[in-house]
Formats: sequence, C-alpha cells, structure tokens
Amino acid sequence: MFDNLTFEKFAKWSGFMGVWTIIAGVLSALTIVGIPAAIIMIILGVKLLGAKSSAKALAMAPEGDVSMHINKLVGDLKTYFQINGVLIVISLIIMVLAIIAGVIALIALGGEIPDFNFEWGV
Repeated sequence: MFDNLTFEKFAKWSGFMGVWTIIAGVLSALTIVGIPAAIIMIILGVKLLGAKSSAKALAMAPEGDVSMHINKLVGDLKTYFQINGVLIVISLIIMVLAIIAGVIALIALGGEIPDFNFEWGV
C-alpha cells in the first residue's frame, strides 16, 4: 500500500532539514533580537524531526500500525506548515504597512526625497 523507499527518503530529508533548522535557531538565539525567531525555528525543527521519526516508523511498520504513524506524521507536518503560513501572512502584512508608511512619508515631504549627503568635518 505504501512505498517504504519514499518514507525512508522523506525521513532522511526531513531529518536533515530539522537539524539545520534547529542549528539556525540556536545561532539566531545568540542575539537578543533573534530570540523570537529562534524559538519559532527550533519549534519548526522539532516538528520536522517528529515527522522524520514517524516516517521511519511507517517505513518499518506492519499494515495494522500504519494509521497511528500516518496521523502523527501528518499532524507534525500540519503544524509545521501552519506556523510557516502564519509567518508568511505576518510578513506580507508588515511589508504592506512599510510600503504605506513610505508613501505617506514621501507625501509628507512634498514628493521630494531628501538629500542625505552630509559633509563631515567641513
């Protein structure tokens, strides 16, 4: 019913991506500004590692245990994609607000972009 080789390859790549996502999260946590992003990255990495373990279990599971492992695999991936989706929506909202703020600032300056060529020490 299921292709074990596909689950084994999925387990390999989700494990690779999970580990690197966690490493990137830990490195991001070294800066105070990066702590919120680090927490999210570590959670995403852990979810990928959970999907890896479920895929490995699926590759070796007898037919009777498949539904339990598939539910765990899909649940971990659902959480992973939901978090990424929310982050994309937040990013798009921030981008639109930044564009609106830029347009308002340009209008407030009378349509002229100020010259920031300062001459230091003159």
